[in-house]
Amino acid sequence: MKETACLVSLGCPKNLVDSEVMLGLLSKEGHPLTTDPSKAEILIVNTCSFIEDATKEAVETILQLSRLKKEGRCRLLIVSGCLPQRYGKVLEKELSEVDLFVAPGRFKTFPNCCPGSKSEEVLFQNPPSSIMRGHLEFSRPLLLSLT
Repeated sequence: MKETACLVSLGCPKNLVDSEVMLGLLSKEGHPLTTDPSKAEILIVNTCSFIEDATKEAVETILQLSRLKKEGRCRLLIVSGCLPQRYGKVLEKELSEVDLFVAPGRFKTFPNCCPGSKSEEVLFQNPPSSIMRGHLEFSRPLLLSLT
C-alpha cells in the first residue's frame, strides 16, 4: 500500500486550486489522503510568500510539521508553491528537514517523487537563489530576507 499523504494549503485562492489538483494527482496514484498530519507518511506544504506574514506563516508551518519526521510517521516532507520559487537555495540550506522543494507549475508530476511511484524524478534540482533586503525572524534562526 502506498504512503498516506497530508497537504497543508497556505495562502491565496490559486494555492487552494493547486492544492486540490495535487490531492487529485496523489489520489489517482493510489495514495490515501488524510487531513491529520500526524497520520501521514508524506507531508506537503503548499506555500505562499506574497507578503511578509505569509512567508512567516509558511516557514513556521514547515518547522512545525518537520517535527513529525522525528516524532511521528512522516518520512517525506515536500514544500511547494511560491516560497521555494522565491527563496530557492536559501531554503535548501536553511530548511534541511525538507526533502523536496517543488516550484509552481512542476507539482503536476511530483507524485512521481513519492516512495513507491514508478519514477522518482527530482523536480527542483536548482531552485533560484535570491539575496534580498529586509529580514524575517522565525522561531529558529533562518537567513531569509524580503524583496
